[in-house]
Amino acid sequence: MFKLSSEASLDGVVTVENKFIVEYMPYADGDHVKVYLYGLSLAARKNDSDDSVSMLARRLDLSVETVEAAIDHWTEQGLMAKLGDDVCYFSTRAARPKVKTLDVDKYREFNRQAQLYIAARQISPNEFNNYYSLMEKLNIEWQAMVLIIKYCVDLKGDNVSYTYILTVARNLAEDGYRSADSVGEHLEEYGVYYNNIRNVLGVMGGKRPDHESIQLYKKWKTVFKYDDALIYGVACNIKHGGATALDNKLTEYHGYGFYSLDIIEKYESEKKELYKLAKAVNKALGLYYENVDPEIAMYIKPWLGLGFDYKAIVAAAEYCMKIDLKKLSDLDAVIREFYEKDIRTETRIRASIDREKRFDADIDALLKKFGIKGAVKDVQRAYYADWAEARAMPRDVIDHAASLAVGKANPFAYMNKIIIGWHDAGLTDLQKAKASAPPQAATDAQNGTVSEKYSADELNALFTQITEDDK
Repeated sequence: MFKLSSEASLDGVVTVENKFIVEYMPYADGDHVKVYLYGLSLAARKNDSDDSVSMLARRLDLSVETVEAAIDHWTEQGLMAKLGDDVCYFSTRAARPKVKTLDVDKYREFNRQAQLYIAARQISPNEFNNYYSLMEKLNIEWQAMVLIIKYCVDLKGDNVSYTYILTVARNLAEDGYRSADSVGEHLEEYGVYYNNIRNVLGVMGGKRPDHESIQLYKKWKTVFKYDDALIYGVACNIKHGGATALDNKLTEYHGYGFYSLDIIEKYESEKKELYKLAKAVNKALGLYYENVDPEIAMYIKPWLGLGFDYKAIVAAAEYCMKIDLKKLSDLDAVIREFYEKDIRTETRIRASIDREKRFDADIDALLKKFGIKGAVKDVQRAYYADWAEARAMPRDVIDHAASLAVGKANPFAYMNKIIIGWHDAGLTDLQKAKASAPPQAATDAQNGTVSEKYSADELNALFTQITEDDK
């Protein structure tokens, strides 16, 4: 059964302690960490059906032998203790690692040389024990570990933490570098990259190189096949994020197959313009997206592919906002309408918009006459364009129709009925129009609203007149 010690219970460490994460977890086998964490959760619960080694192994899909090995590992670290069938957890502050009995002569020279390089502090028995354990587990020669310690001190300074040294040693061992000769050659190779990565980090305002940044530089050189000039040139344009940010950029360029600084700069310039355009469009529509990449892929690039330029797209967006179309899908529909009419420049788009609004002053005067508040609507523009252009009705005749529509529930529809009647009767003169009786409109007896009936052709003509005029 998994239990918390009384000290750990008093500390309330149901969550994982930071000291475990920093000083123990990085150097443990992954299965051992799984056992530790799952067992810790069991220790905080009572009467759980998983509260045994066999059930824990089944739940984690591990063998019982692996679970027992994990418990032995953490027992050696002083974080657990086996008491019969019980496994007790201890706080990391109370941990008492079991120091293995090792051949003193085997590590006497290692101890001496390690202390020479880590001169700023006294190496504790626990730190030495961690070095011994890693060397024993991964078959690292002690002479190789001394080289690793010297390398880390050169990178980080005299106060380098032993956890950092162990991490570097583990990474090298996992890559197959365990002997003094192989580690020495590998670290000598890293030394070749040190000055270059230092210059790169310097131009980005970064700190001195560490093992990780040197590893990245080696990847850029040997895997990506980038030369020093390209790496340095890309770094000059990165202000934050250090080697990690630079790695993200170079990985992106490598994925695109960019091997020239000129091509990269052109790509970044075009990318910057796309972001600028997307933000301008969103501003015009009153939208905000933290990430505009999907918008660029779905809308901006296709619009540019249709032949629209930056200013034309912004002009279309401003037009959409004015007519209360505030979605990207609405703008897409408007842009494609312009495309169908071969209107793809800012000048032609604004001219088309101006033409659409050519009767707005006249319509606004009618709205005031009718006592209607608000902006001019598209349906009103369609009505007026039909009267003035398609039917060629004089202005004074239209104004007379308006005087007859004052007070009606739907004055524009009423005017339309009158003007169509006059047009069909050939009454295009004001005097003749005044002399004729206005057409009869069916009136709802209950609410007094005007009820009009139009043919499908009439309705279609009404709402497509502007489009037809622009072709």
